[in-house]
Amino acid sequence: MKGMNTDMLLKIVETQLQETQNMREKTPDFIRKVVHLYTLQLMKVGSIPMEFMEDVLTDIEAEAIEIYRKKTYGFLTLEEYRKHKFRQKDDN
Repeated sequence: MKGMNTDMLLKIVETQLQETQNMREKTPDFIRKVVHLYTLQLMKVGSIPMEFMEDVLTDIEAEAIEIYRKKTYGFLTLEEYRKHKFRQKDDN
C-alpha cells in the first residue's frame, strides 16, 4: 500500500472499533465502512484515477482486514471484542 497513509487507516479502524452503537455489526460490514471512510479521506487530499479505483479499494480492504485482525486478535467476533473492551473500561 505504497503512498497511502496507513496511520490514517489505523486511526479509522481504532475509532470504528470503539463505536458501540451497533454492537451486532458484522465484520464484513465493519471493513466496508472503514474502506469507505478511508477512501473519502484519500479523495479529500487527492484524487484516485478511475482506472485504478478498483485496485486501490482492494489494497485498502486488504490493509484494513490486516489491521482489524491484529487489533481483535483473540476474539471470535467484533461484538465479542467490543463487549470485552467496553466492559473493561467500565470496571476501571
